[in-house]
Amino acid sequence: MTSVGKTMFPLANGIKNITAMKARYDQLQTQLATGDKASTLAEMGSDRYFDLALRQRIARMDGYQQSISTVNLRLEVLDTVMSRLDKIESDARAGAVSGGGTTGINFQTTPTLAASRFDEVMTLLNTDIAGRYMFGGNRTDSKPVSTPSDLMNGVGARAGFKQVVGERKLADLGADHLGRLSVSTATDTVTLGEQSTVFGMKLSGVNTTSANIAVTAPGGGPPPALTVQFGTPLPAAGDKVQVSFTLPDGTEEQIVLTATTGTPGVGEFQIGADADTTAASFGTALTSSVKHLAETKMVSASAYAAAGNFFNGQGQQVMRVDGPPFDSATGLIAGTTANTMLWYNGEDSADPRNTVTARVGEGTTVGYGVQANESGFLNLIQTLAAVAVQDFPDSDPTSEERYTSMMSRNAARLADTKDNQPGSLAAITVELGLAQSTTGAVAERHTAHSAQLGNMLEQIEAAPTETIAMEILALKTRLEASYQTTALLSQLSLVNYMR
Repeated sequence: MTSVGKTMFPLANGIKNITAMKARYDQLQTQLATGDKASTLAEMGSDRYFDLALRQRIARMDGYQQSISTVNLRLEVLDTVMSRLDKIESDARAGAVSGGGTTGINFQTTPTLAASRFDEVMTLLNTDIAGRYMFGGNRTDSKPVSTPSDLMNGVGARAGFKQVVGERKLADLGADHLGRLSVSTATDTVTLGEQSTVFGMKLSGVNTTSANIAVTAPGGGPPPALTVQFGTPLPAAGDKVQVSFTLPDGTEEQIVLTATTGTPGVGEFQIGADADTTAASFGTALTSSVKHLAETKMVSASAYAAAGNFFNGQGQQVMRVDGPPFDSATGLIAGTTANTMLWYNGEDSADPRNTVTARVGEGTTVGYGVQANESGFLNLIQTLAAVAVQDFPDSDPTSEERYTSMMSRNAARLADTKDNQPGSLAAITVELGLAQSTTGAVAERHTAHSAQLGNMLEQIEAAPTETIAMEILALKTRLEASYQTTALLSQLSLVNYMR
C-alpha cells in the first residue's frame, strides 16, 4: 500500500511564501506613500552609515549658514553706521576746507554744528542689535561710549570735556597770556625762556638774516631758553629775526620780527641809538607777538591737545591737568572714575577686527569686530569736540584768528589723504566689506555643496516611485496567482480520488 505524506500537499510552504510576499507588498505600499525607502535606520542596512555621514555634513553646513545669516545682519548694520559716520566726516571736512567765512553767523553756527555732529557720532557708536553693542570689540553687553551730554558736561564731581579743555587752556596760556614763556631784557640781550616743561609753547629754534644779530638756539635748563643779542654795528632796516615754536598739539608756528628805523608797527622792532635800546624795542615787540600767538593759534592748539588727552586711544587712561596753579611739577595726571568722565568702556585691542570672529565654513573664519577707540573714530571725535566747546564772540578781537586757526586744523586732521591709514573710517569700511564678501562667497559654496549632498542623500533615502509601482503591480499579480493556487489546493482531498 502506498503511503501519502504532507509533502504532497505543501500548503504550509505556500502560505509562508504568501505571507512574505504580503509583507513585501505592505512595505512597498509604505514606501510609495512616504517616498522613503526605510522608516528606521535599521531598515537601511549598510546604507545607514553613509546616510548618517551625509546628514552630519549637511547639518554642519546648515549651522554655518545660520552663522553667516547672523554675521551678515550685523555687517549690514555696521555698514549703515559707517556710511553715516563717513558722511559726517565729509560734511565736517567740507566746512573746514571752505572755511565758511569769518563772519558772526559762522562764529555761532560752527560750534553748534560740531556739537550736533559730536552728539550723533557718539550715539551711533552705541548702536546695538538686540542688546548686543557693535563698537566695543568683544565687550558687547554694555555701551562702549558714555553719553554725549555726560562727556561734555560731566556728572557730579566727574569732570567732562568742557572742564578739562578749560583747565588745559589756563595751563597752556599762563597768567600773563604768554603761553608759559617769559621775555626778559638785560642790556643788549633779550632772553626768551620756557616756564613749564609740560604746558604752553615750546621753543624749537631761532635764526636771523642779519650778521649783526647774534642768536643762540634753545638750550640750557630745564626749561630751555634762547637769546637774541644786538651789538655794533646795529642791524639794518629789513633785517629779520625768526623764532619758531611747537604748540601743544605738536604743530609748528613762527614769529618773524623785522627791524625798522621808523615807528614800529605790528611785527616790527625799532633800531635804536645803540644796542641796548634796540634790544629793549625788540623785547617789547617779541612780548607782544608771543602774547598774540598764545591768545590765538596756541589756544586752538590747546583745545586739540586737551581733546587728545581726553579722547585718547585707551579710554580708561584719560589725562587731565592737575588743577591750579598748573605748575610744571605736577603737569598731567590720569583721570579716575571718581573725578573724570571716561569716554570709552569697550575693549582695547591692537587687532580690533579679530575681537569678534565667526566660523562660517570648514577652516574659514571672518573677523568683524570694531572698536570706537580706533584712530578713524578718534580723529573725528577729537576734531568735533574741540570745535564744539569753542566760543567766538564778536567782541573778542582774537575770535577771527582763532576761528581761522581751528578751521585750518580741522582741514588738516580731516583730510581725505588720511583715508589710507590703518584704522581710518575708510579702511575700517573696506575691511568690513571684505568680511561681508567672504561670507557671501562661502554661503554660495555651502548652497551648492548642500545641494550635492542632498542629491546623494536622496539617492540613499528616497524610494523611486516608478520602480516601486511596477514592483507592486508585479507582486500583486504573483499574490493573486498564489492566492488562487492555494485556494485550489485547499479544496483537494485524497478521499475524492479513492475508489
